[in-house]
Amino acid sequence: MSRLKDDGADQVSNAIDLTSLSFQERLAIGLMRLKAQRRLTNKDLADQLGVSEAYMSQVTRGMRDVKLSTLDKMQREWNVTIEDLFRISESDLVRIAAWRARRRKKKTTADPT
Repeated sequence: MSRLKDDGADQVSNAIDLTSLSFQERLAIGLMRLKAQRRLTNKDLADQLGVSEAYMSQVTRGMRDVKLSTLDKMQREWNVTIEDLFRISESDLVRIAAWRARRRKKKTTADPT
């Protein structure tokens, strides 16, 4: 299994196992990257695709499956390849670590035990 570490100023303390990321998580990271690069919100993305903001929010959090037709619409509307949306680069590692930390925090605050 391949493991990568970010060597930037905000070092990721634990190596991130990229093979452990689901397709939903990879797409969520890709959409976060797209949003950051283009300075868009979930509402902007939803409007461009003709879907609800709630649906787009769930997709960008890796909580919702996406139909192939929606992926096709994403690539056409945003002029990106599907591969680009699923590709994880070293620059994404800090984003992944922060995303996982938020998810762990939410799970521990939701768990009353």
